[in-house]
Amino acid sequence: MKKKSGFTLAELMIVLTILGIVAAVLTPIVFNAAPDENRLKFKKAYYTLQRTTDAVLNSDTYPEGDMSKASNAAKTFCYAFSDMLNTMYDNCEGSGALSANSGNAFVYNPSNASSSLDTLDSYCTSANVSDPMAAGGSSNLPKFITQDGIFWWGFDYGFDPDDATYTSGIRTDYAVVCVDVDGAGGESAFAFGIRNDGKVIVGNKAREWLKEGTNSVIHTDN
Repeated sequence: MKKKSGFTLAELMIVLTILGIVAAVLTPIVFNAAPDENRLKFKKAYYTLQRTTDAVLNSDTYPEGDMSKASNAAKTFCYAFSDMLNTMYDNCEGSGALSANSGNAFVYNPSNASSSLDTLDSYCTSANVSDPMAAGGSSNLPKFITQDGIFWWGFDYGFDPDDATYTSGIRTDYAVVCVDVDGAGGESAFAFGIRNDGKVIVGNKAREWLKEGTNSVIHTDN
């Protein structure tokens, strides 16, 4: 009779040890290589904001190419913007406004050294936005939700170029759009300012995220 051979306990322990070492080395590499969902959604939202703003500006809604010419400019822009996207919730009629800086839009003034782009971000972080589609959710904010679960809100201020004034270094002639890539999740919102001619500027948080793996031009106020 032939004697069957097999692995000894010591050999099995050596193999398991080697596999454990390989797993310990490869696991962080795999996780680092996997794309961060929130970052992917942020970049998608950023490019969507740019493309859609440009499309809205060149649509029949603004024959003069000036978003300040429409009556109730902020609400008109909200409707025109959301109509071009696939939304699952839409409330451009919402009357709720974010209470911050006495109702002025937050845009950086580079001529004022004491000013900061953080003020643009503060507009979007000044309110806790709940899911309006969930029980107890806000009926006024956000203004709409796209099919990918991103919350979009703001649109509370107009684009009047004749109101290009500064309050403590803050311009007041931009409409501010807030984008929350994980809805009512833990990631804080990103802030963008949109001028009457369609120029888009970004807050500090969005600026930092855009520096990672993108060659897009990041506009600043002029």
